[in-house]
Amino acid sequence: MQSPLALENDVRCTSRTRIFVYSTLLALFLFYTGYAHAEEKTATFDFYPRSLGLQLKQIAESTAAEVQPLKEISTDLLHDINAIIFHIEHHPADPCPKWERFEASVNRLETLRQNWLITATVEDPYIPSAAALEEIALALQRRAQIWQALIQADAAEAFPITTLYEKSFADVDRLKARTLAVEQYFTRYGARRPADYRTGLTWCEYLETQSWLTELEACRPLPEDPTIRLVSLKTPEIPIDVLKTFSDRANATIHRLNSPTLTEEQRRFLNHPTVNVWKQELESWRADTVTPIHVLRLLEQYEETGGMTDMRALARFLDQLSMSKTEEYQQLGDYVRRQYGMPNVRLFISNALFNNHLPAMKPEIASFRDVIQSQPVVGRRQTDTEMAISFYPHPTRVLTTIDVGVDLATVSRTEAFATQLHNAGQTQVLARKLIELTENGFRTEPAQAMIVGHRMQLVRVNTDFDAAPILSGVFRGIVRNQYEDRYYAAMTETQQKILRQVRAQLDRETEARLKPVNAKFIAFSKHLDKEFDLRIEQRESRTEENWLLTAWGIRSKGALAGNTPAPATLHGSFADLKVHESLPNMLLCKLELEGKQGTVADFKAMLAEKFQQPGLAAPEENDHVELLFASHNPVVVRFIDGRAELTISIAALRLLGKTHRNFQVIVRYRPDYNDEGDLVLRRDGVISLPGAQSQSQFALRAAFGKIFPERRPFPLVPKVLEENTDFNYLTTGHCRIEKGWFALALVEKQKSR
Repeated sequence: MQSPLALENDVRCTSRTRIFVYSTLLALFLFYTGYAHAEEKTATFDFYPRSLGLQLKQIAESTAAEVQPLKEISTDLLHDINAIIFHIEHHPADPCPKWERFEASVNRLETLRQNWLITATVEDPYIPSAAALEEIALALQRRAQIWQALIQADAAEAFPITTLYEKSFADVDRLKARTLAVEQYFTRYGARRPADYRTGLTWCEYLETQSWLTELEACRPLPEDPTIRLVSLKTPEIPIDVLKTFSDRANATIHRLNSPTLTEEQRRFLNHPTVNVWKQELESWRADTVTPIHVLRLLEQYEETGGMTDMRALARFLDQLSMSKTEEYQQLGDYVRRQYGMPNVRLFISNALFNNHLPAMKPEIASFRDVIQSQPVVGRRQTDTEMAISFYPHPTRVLTTIDVGVDLATVSRTEAFATQLHNAGQTQVLARKLIELTENGFRTEPAQAMIVGHRMQLVRVNTDFDAAPILSGVFRGIVRNQYEDRYYAAMTETQQKILRQVRAQLDRETEARLKPVNAKFIAFSKHLDKEFDLRIEQRESRTEENWLLTAWGIRSKGALAGNTPAPATLHGSFADLKVHESLPNMLLCKLELEGKQGTVADFKAMLAEKFQQPGLAAPEENDHVELLFASHNPVVVRFIDGRAELTISIAALRLLGKTHRNFQVIVRYRPDYNDEGDLVLRRDGVISLPGAQSQSQFALRAAFGKIFPERRPFPLVPKVLEENTDFNYLTTGHCRIEKGWFALALVEKQKSR
């Protein structure tokens, strides 16, 4: 018989067991119920697409009649997105049960958008607009492809950092010795001659051997503390952050050694025993230091904010994924980088814009002196020239040609042994010079020319014996016979001289016009590089018969760029410039405003210097206000919903003896026309101050209202259109702010509104 104490213990154990079992069953029930009905609640994971979900939710909950066709689709998409996010978090290796329905809903939305584009007119507006529908559709398509790649990566067998926990300082010394051997190999290679030495140094820089050696040398065991006892065999001897650093570097170095851009000769050079041993050692240090879910989390944060702090973190993780040891991780990183590394500047130019501004060519009359067939020739010529600029069709390059037609009429006289020959000539020449727009400015090829018509006629012959008819007649006959014998040789020599002169003049005049343009382009490129550490990369180009399109990526190393297609160029545009919001954000990022403190005047002076715009530093009323920028996304520009939105995050601001902390300033601008009919960006509505205390709203709004006054809009008409009379018929118009793009076109004045 059990004692009361033992019985009590049994009862307690039984109760605890029952509680445990019931709790487990309840947890399983809630888990699977939550999974089965995940579409019925909003996901709370930090990689949920919040901005996209908010757009869909607003449509699903709207009572407006015009959005009724979208309500059912939006509701279905919200359910499917929640289920997919839940699936990614808990069952990434299993097929997603809602995937097919999600794809069907995306296709339905795209079909609805296409139908709207066909039926919508200006007189029959529709809400949401085609731009908003397209933005949602593109965001869904982008997410679908990324989620698929992420699920595949999650299902792959990765190489976690824990695989390196057994690494010791002896392994560090071995890696250091083999890295030093590689550097010595390159140095020995360059010991033969200066050219080889420079090549060896280039390889050391490419593989960053010196940087490797510096970090390996700094990795030393700490003095042993007898009070600290090893409590787990899984605790690595080398600190985890050091292991991650070495692993990332090993991934990057292997990626460079296996780069597909290496030539066959370079691969043979690297296929050396010393390099191969080093490569094998690096392979043992490779691991995956980031997971796909981390990338998705940062991606959604960047989608929501558009800030450069989030962009830099996402770009860094994408680099690590792209150089991962796991192939599926590499594919995910490369795919997301392509999606978020598209061009951020696009330029459309019509052929009419060039030809409308070609100068009128007046006939040129001049005397000339030359030698043809060893005989001196003097005379006068009249040159009539026609010029046109043509676009040379090409699928991947920006090619234009200057086409010149020359009509040359001459009258000349040749004197030889008491004889004067009078000639009349007519020559038609077609010349062409090819010009290409590249990352380094305009590149030209030597002009080409051809004779399309040539006529040379002997008008009359005068001799010193004209007073003696018999002698004059004999002499004239001899001269005419010699003229006919040498006619074709003289004509050929004349044509070659004309062609050389036309080619030389076309080359000379073209280079004279392009030289200052290239100088400005190079100066602009150097300014971007020096002040903002930005590079200009030509991404896409296409030349058609009547227009050209060129796309550029302006970004810093490792940064991202555009992630949405640019808005379409509208009919009637002579030119169309489109800028993605990532470009102004990168420029602001290079100002390094995170946690920076100063007065408004200080920051205006910095902007004036960086952007070479002295007018920005003009004194104003609130220049004395002191502020401290937030350390995360201090300034962000968004192009969305037809407005340019500026968000300033402030950690502290001193105004009228009071400090205001942790709030944002949101200023929105919309395109409008001023009293003169010129396009401007005007402040839209009141300034928003999220996070600011209610009692501070009035003072802050008054202060920032003076910094961003409504009465001072930003002009969108370049000064060149006002100052140059050749552009009197042009102005700016067709301003579109959508999908993260700001687009502005050149149009005829009467069509601008």
